[in-house]
Amino acid sequence: MVATLCGPGKEILSWKLCPLEHFLTPDEKYEVVEQVMVDATNQVGVDINLAASHEWLFAPLQFISGLGPRKASALQRAFVRAGSIFNRKEIPMGKILRKKVFINAVGFLRVRRSGAAAASSHIMDLLDDTRIHPESYDLAKNLAKDVYAEDVPNDTNDMDDDVQEMAIEHVRERPHMLKVLDINEYAKSIFNRYGTNKRETLYDIKMELLHGFQDWRTPFKEPGAEEEFAMLSGETDDTISEGRIVQVTVRHVQESRIICAFDSGLKGMIFPDDFSDEGYDHEKVREGDILTCKIKHVNKNRLVVYLTSKATDLRKRPFNIHNRDPYYHEDEASLRSKLEKARKDKERAKKHFRPRMIVHPRFQNLTADEAMEVTSLIRNLVKALSGPVLKDHHF
Repeated sequence: MVATLCGPGKEILSWKLCPLEHFLTPDEKYEVVEQVMVDATNQVGVDINLAASHEWLFAPLQFISGLGPRKASALQRAFVRAGSIFNRKEIPMGKILRKKVFINAVGFLRVRRSGAAAASSHIMDLLDDTRIHPESYDLAKNLAKDVYAEDVPNDTNDMDDDVQEMAIEHVRERPHMLKVLDINEYAKSIFNRYGTNKRETLYDIKMELLHGFQDWRTPFKEPGAEEEFAMLSGETDDTISEGRIVQVTVRHVQESRIICAFDSGLKGMIFPDDFSDEGYDHEKVREGDILTCKIKHVNKNRLVVYLTSKATDLRKRPFNIHNRDPYYHEDEASLRSKLEKARKDKERAKKHFRPRMIVHPRFQNLTADEAMEVTSLIRNLVKALSGPVLKDHHF
């Protein structure tokens, strides 16, 4: 259940839900998650009696309208102590829920024969298993009574409570008359009788009697390999695909393979045949080294990317972007020069070079190799200038 990941630790934030979610801060992402959870929870409700028998089902309780983590926790303890609730009026108030909070939340708390209450003989109000608010129970009962009277005209209109319950049950089990009911005309009759306009409320009552606590969301489907890979790693075909040049960090060096890691935590693997054109020597690689590799294959079922760091493979034609803009063309020569420049910059950074800030027109910051090369050139130039002059040379 997703709600169990929305606790104090906010584990839900570890889910990769969208390739662009890195543009959101964790607080912004959790705010969106909360909005979705509130909508979904109030749509399907929370079965109090079933949750009292299985406490993990109380996880969505904090998203009920008017509640929050603190009130939901106190209310959960009260429900567990009570064991079973047979009427919405039995929901504890006072110190746990104030009147306004109770009014906001009660319509989304389901009370029905489930959990420990399934074997009870207590009479339960059928309307307590709908999102109809207790303030509108009389209106819902009158609606059910009128529909029942139209469907069963021989019965008397003077109904006691038991017959009204039977009318509600009749309407829910045989909804054909309720479906054809014209709410606009019925609302006019209610206005003529009581002087109140309840059209919107009557429409909601009708829909709730037809589809009480129905989940209107798309039915759940098991995610495929592509979706699981994206959710667990945060990588997509736009970021991880065969032929793409990537940088990985060495985590473990073994004689049979090199295990690497992407920035997202995804595992990469380099086998000896794919390490270098000169052969594989595991002593040349250390943990923490950053390698430039090309993706050979992505095993999405095992969440492993197979890589190659051979120079011949890296020089091959770069990968083709799946969703490339048809009007976009990149100069391959400039792309290769950029890659070469990036490689040289990384090599230079590995030499722990510390530049000096010296203001002089002839001063240059050089690495040790560059300094030796310049020194060699100067030495050869000095030898050429200070060498013996040929006496027999004529112009």
